[in-house]
Amino acid sequence: MADDFNTLFKPSEAMRDFQFLEELEKTPNLSQRELSNKFGIALGVTNACLKRMARRGWIRLRKIPPRRIGYYLTPKGFAEKAKLTMTFLSYNIHHYSRLKAMIGERFLEMASQGVKRIVFYGVSEEMEVAYVTLQGTNMELVAIVDDNDDVKGKNILGREARDPGELDNVRADAILITSIQDREKIRKSLKKRKHKTKLFTIS
Repeated sequence: MADDFNTLFKPSEAMRDFQFLEELEKTPNLSQRELSNKFGIALGVTNACLKRMARRGWIRLRKIPPRRIGYYLTPKGFAEKAKLTMTFLSYNIHHYSRLKAMIGERFLEMASQGVKRIVFYGVSEEMEVAYVTLQGTNMELVAIVDDNDDVKGKNILGREARDPGELDNVRADAILITSIQDREKIRKSLKKRKHKTKLFTIS
């Protein structure tokens, strides 16, 4: 299962190519710095990606005033973007299926330990898949909690997202960490709070 997890969430060069081609098709006059900020990557990485895409004939560089460079998709670039679109459509379906299977295995483990009432900790795409998967079990979701102040109080899946500090007031058999990105931070937070409820993670 660890190998599945690493493969499932490993970023790829192809994904970055797709993101760049999609963005440049919409806004060809974006600067390298703007692209870097949009996708949260280093400026040097963006520069290297654009150079590679130009060498492959996917983009054409044009000077645009004042003293800027535009990155325009070539016919070859449009063809590559179309190919990548189909690739990632298939990937997303496969990704969802594998993630759902991983979560399903975790729910089976939880059920075998007598878990009936669970809390989701961490609002994320993974949490939405967990919620769908939960519908095929006899377990009940009793609360959703998140550390993000922008999320607290919002209606998430028909429930108000609560502060983790309220966990002591929730009658639950287990907590499932439903944010893969923040799982270690959440685990440390729960350890610091000395919370005694059974703890599970997706992976």
